[in-house]
Amino acid sequence: MARPKVPLISRRKALEAALEIVDTEGLDALSIRRLGEALNVNGASLYHHFRNKDEILAGVTRLALADAAAPPAGNENWRIWLTRGAHRIRQALISHPELIPVVLRRAPLGLGLEENEARVRRLRAGGVPLPMIAPLLEGLELLAIASALQEVGQNGLLVDGDGETAVPALHAAVEARGMSSEDLFEVMVSSLISVVESTVRLKEPRLAAERLSKA
Repeated sequence: MARPKVPLISRRKALEAALEIVDTEGLDALSIRRLGEALNVNGASLYHHFRNKDEILAGVTRLALADAAAPPAGNENWRIWLTRGAHRIRQALISHPELIPVVLRRAPLGLGLEENEARVRRLRAGGVPLPMIAPLLEGLELLAIASALQEVGQNGLLVDGDGETAVPALHAAVEARGMSSEDLFEVMVSSLISVVESTVRLKEPRLAAERLSKA
């Protein structure tokens, strides 16, 4: 379908409306027709900004993660801004849990490419060895997704009822937990950074030898 020559609504307004639909009605409820209804325009009008639903999903996800995606400017220590970014991604996914499946299939939608390119450049400028960068970015993203799922009740130890009768020991352990899910996430993020850094540094001599043998 041809795109209208003059947009009837802005791209930003359309994405904000789409995010509202996803948050309140669910991911499956979002469609060109439903978004047109929410904006009080003909669905065809949206083709000025989007070719299909996938483009809307990509735009909505970028909007929801906008504050968490890009590294900060300046010379802040990479451990500080990388940790803060992981917390922001986690919080964004907690606020918009319906977008977690979209994030999990981000590659076909082209999500995160520019942001991760910026992160890689920033980490390299901060002195982080290149072999550390991909494991750090991948590991922190996985932690953020898993922690967000736990926080919204999709992956907890007790996912149905209080479990007092069926699993009293487990229920007691959950009730007596010594840290919140956010505390646990902070510990895991810190541990991941330390473990990746130590592991890569231990492997550096072997990796250097392998590169030399292939030269």
